[in-house]
Amino acid sequence: MNELIRWGLEIVRWIQTFRNPLLDQFFLTINFLGDEEFYLLFFPLIFWCFHKAIGYRLAFLFLVSAWTNAFFKNVFAAPRPHDVDPKLYAPIKTTGYGIPSGHTQGTVVTWGNLATQLKTRGWWILAVVIPVLVGTGRMYLGDHFPQDVLAGAGLGVLLVVGYALVQPRLGEWVASQSIGLQLGLAVLLPVALAIVYLDTAAVPLGALAGFGIGLVLEERYVRFSPRGEWWKQIIKLVIGMAIAFGLRIALKAVLGDAALMNLARYAIIGFWLAFGAPWVFVKVSLAPQEKG
Repeated sequence: MNELIRWGLEIVRWIQTFRNPLLDQFFLTINFLGDEEFYLLFFPLIFWCFHKAIGYRLAFLFLVSAWTNAFFKNVFAAPRPHDVDPKLYAPIKTTGYGIPSGHTQGTVVTWGNLATQLKTRGWWILAVVIPVLVGTGRMYLGDHFPQDVLAGAGLGVLLVVGYALVQPRLGEWVASQSIGLQLGLAVLLPVALAIVYLDTAAVPLGALAGFGIGLVLEERYVRFSPRGEWWKQIIKLVIGMAIAFGLRIALKAVLGDAALMNLARYAIIGFWLAFGAPWVFVKVSLAPQEKG
């Protein structure tokens, strides 16, 4: 056992000395803020019901971040605390490599990006508090060492800052291009990343491709507005998410769980979220079209 893992294991053991039923339930609940199911609910909520641009900017950054996390996990190939010490409290026992922490990185990227876009004190507080709680919870639950959490947080901060600097000009440039070039870019980026690393990154790469293609087509042919009466917003979410989760389950049963099949499955889901659902919302008068 190397010294870094030994040090990290002692920190995890110390954190778990504070265990009690209330904290067990608290950190299990907080952990959901870093789960795939949470993001599959949260991003469409923003994109469909609050603000399209904020939603798709966040989605693109998050999916690239998820690929980055999977890539570095594979590079470092580090164990998790419960792999090293089976006696630890570890109710979830997440499989796969440990560093960097995906839950921590994902929450830093998500709430940090929202803070950079919305620029209010409340969002900046959330951008600090939620990753701290989730990262602490990942150690409390025996799924990550402190070095995993710190690496995930650091990588997340770098991505948020870099994206905040690059996105405005890059987004403006992409928006000014022809639909053919936009579609080409939507395909080229995930393909390039897949050439570098696919395996455990198939899910975000598939979603990135499907969402990117869908968004280009939605902007040209649908142009839905996220505005609407509260009851229409609820119906949009119920219909949209029922089909999204239905696709997630049904396509897995049909296609299986291999990397290329996961890429195809999530490309279909991403396309539904960006194009299919908005098209349906407009057609059944749950969402108006933007003018212009």
